[in-house]
Amino acid sequence: MADRIGEMKPICNTREIPMIYSTLAVLAMSASALLPISNPVHLHPKAPDTRVEVTLYNSAVGFRDVKIDGHVYTVMPHQMLDIKAQPGVVVYADSRTLSLKRGAAILTVTPQLNHQRVNLD
Repeated sequence: MADRIGEMKPICNTREIPMIYSTLAVLAMSASALLPISNPVHLHPKAPDTRVEVTLYNSAVGFRDVKIDGHVYTVMPHQMLDIKAQPGVVVYADSRTLSLKRGAAILTVTPQLNHQRVNLD
C-alpha cells in the first residue's frame, strides 16, 4: 500500500540523513571561524595608560629636529608634533639653533604637561 493518498512518508530517506549532518557540521565550523578566538569577557582589565600626551609646536621659520627615546623627528616650520611618552622621557634637540645646541634637553615629560602645547624656540 504504497503512496496512498493521505499516507505519511518520511521527509528524508536514510541516505539523506548523513548528508544533512555533514552540511550542519560544515555550517557550524564556518560560523565558528567568524567568532573571535579570544574570550569576549575580559577577566583581566587593561592596565591604565600612564603615558603623557604633549604637542610640540615649531613657531620658528626653519625646521627643528627633536630626538625622543632614540627616534629623531623633524618638525617643519609652523607645524606640530603630537607625542605620547611615559613620564620621565627627555626630549632632546637634534638640530642646532641659535638658542639650543644639538643634544640639549628641551623638556622632560611630566604628568603636568599632559595635553599641553610646548613651543620649540
